Amino acid sequence: MIMVGRIEICGGIASGKTTFASFLAKTGINPIYESFHSNPFWEAFYSDPKKYTFETEISFMLQHYHQINKQCADNKIMVCDYSFLLDMAYAEMGLQGSRLAAFKVVYEEIKKELPPPALIIHLQCDPETELTRISNRGRVVEKSITTDFLRLLNDSIEAQIDKARSHSKIISVDSSKMNFVDDESVKAELVQLVAQALKIPSL
Repeated sequence: MIMVGRIEICGGIASGKTTFASFLAKTGINPIYESFHSNPFWEAFYSDPKKYTFETEISFMLQHYHQINKQCADNKIMVCDYSFLLDMAYAEMGLQGSRLAAFKVVYEEIKKELPPPALIIHLQCDPETELTRISNRGRVVEKSITTDFLRLLNDSIEAQIDKARSHSKIISVDSSKMNFVDDESVKAELVQLVAQALKIPSL
């Protein structure tokens, strides 16, 4: 496999972003995983999203930029278990006025600095399934998440995906129905779908 570029995975909380990135990584793609624990505002955000959205989303976006910028020098294809579209979805859901405008200034600057993604994988998952998965993984900080919050986030993601379709290559996967956690045939099917989207023989 000889190609250069970036695959971004965009989806709601517990939609399967890291799991998808992990099995793609087994094909030889370089994975970049979001280091959410290192974000100093992550826990504060879930305690009060309205109050801490600005600093949380600005810091996550810059963290994502820094991770990708470092890896670009390797000249290899990479898969991120996050997406700048998701950063914007969170921002548009939780910010208004001058704070949203400031976020968008930084967002546009990052878009100038980095090449666009070669592919965006949009993981669609209903909020009820997401909430069950959140409960099963048992992170204390996520106990305050509700289906209403997940539904609003999913709607904001869909809006960003719709805007991006005219200029980005996007494939959508129903992660509530496709078991890519441990079904090898499903994994193989999705790997082939990604290869076809990238217009390469195989991964």
